Order: sequence, then C-alpha cells, then structure tokens
Amino acid sequence: MGRLDYHKCVAYTKGWVNKNLYTQCKEYAEIMLTHYPDPEDWWYVRFSDKVHFGLGPMGKLMIIRKPGKHYCLNCIQEQDEPDQKAVEAKKAHAWAAVGYNFKSPLIWYDIPSNKNGKMTAQAYMDKILEPVVKPWIQNHSPFVLEEDRDSGHGVGKRNTAATKLVKEWKQNNGLESYFNCSGSPDFTPIENAWQPCKQYVHKFPHWDKQDTIQLAEEGWGDITQEWINKRVNTMPDRFQACKDMDGRITPY
Repeated sequence: MGRLDYHKCVAYTKGWVNKNLYTQCKEYAEIMLTHYPDPEDWWYVRFSDKVHFGLGPMGKLMIIRKPGKHYCLNCIQEQDEPDQKAVEAKKAHAWAAVGYNFKSPLIWYDIPSNKNGKMTAQAYMDKILEPVVKPWIQNHSPFVLEEDRDSGHGVGKRNTAATKLVKEWKQNNGLESYFNCSGSPDFTPIENAWQPCKQYVHKFPHWDKQDTIQLAEEGWGDITQEWINKRVNTMPDRFQACKDMDGRITPY
C-alpha cells in the first residue's frame, strides 16, 4: 500500500452538522448550477462578509530552552480562565466585499449594543449600506451583492421593524442582492480571503486595537486581485463538489 502512496493516518474530523442542512446545501447548489453554470456568470457578484480580529497574542509562545527544562517557570505559558465578555471586548470588527476584478477596503465598525460584532439592521444601514454600498449603486456598475443570513441583513419572512427597514432600503435604492445558504462558507470566495489576512495578523504582536487594524489592512492589501479572480471562477466547481458530496462541506 505504501508503494501506491497510501499511508495510515488519522481521519480529518468535521464538526457535527444537522443532516437537514446537507439537503438544503445540495438543493441550493443544484439551483445555482442551473441558473449560473459558467464562471462568467459570477463575475457580477460581490461576495460580502464580516470578520473579527482578536487582540493580544495568538497561538503559542515560542522560546529557546535546554533539554529537560519543560517545566521551568520561565518556560511555561500560563493559561488563565477565559472571560468571555473580556474576550469579546478585545476584538476589532470589519466588513468587506470581493468579486471578479473587485475588492473593497476593510470597513471597520463597532456596535454600541454588543461587543461581539453582531451586525444590527440599523448599523448595517448606517455603517455599510448607506456610506459604502450606495456609492457603488450610484456608479452604475452592475453588480449583485451576496450576503450571509445574518438577521441584520434583512433576511427572513418575519417583517420585524428592523428587517423591514433593511428590505425597504434595498428596494428604494435598487440594490440587487441574494442570501447565501446557511452553514455553507465554502460557497463564497471571501471566506477564503479571510484566512491569509488573519494569518498575517497572527505573525505579529497586536495588543492594541489600532495596531491590529493596521496589520489587518496590510494583510488584506497583500491579497491580489488575480488571487480573488481565480477563486470567483471556481464557483460552478464549488456547487458541483457540493452535489457530488451530497451537501457536505467541500474542500473549498
């Protein structure tokens, strides 16, 4: 078996997902492939999402020590009991969108009503739709905005006051948009873009929020448009892979 390049290893694990979600993802993939079967069909989509950068040291502390000094006091990285509220408060929140030959800057925001960066409908209109997306519409460059199913984006059949406000804004401003399938980060290229950006931030100490923002913008700036375009062109392949895997998470 070794000569055939088969090796014994631990199976890669995936988090538990409700099987109903598999069915939803597969059905969603089939619909998208029917309507948008070619890479060029996705060139007008701008994939949007939020990202959160934690402040402070990330990963493990690197030290130089002699053999047998594993438990020397100067060679141990102490772990305190996590304070969830303190963790949430030490984050910088950003929103962005990418597409074929398109890449927005990182739009930094804070939500007064919470510390975890969950976007409210009012904040979405005030901080994203009105100052950022509206000028895109006014530039008369045709595009469709892809959004996740965050309640602040106006998703859902229930016409709460907040949901109604976002829906009315989109209608009044002529914004064409659609919501991604729940639990399917592999259906949107912007999820791929967060990874190298976060990896760049994690290379450096970033205790201060302003330092974290600067590092994130440097990492975001290193992502080339060619890199993004290649991932946009994989959209049909992503949906086909989902169909082939019966709705399960794909390698994308």
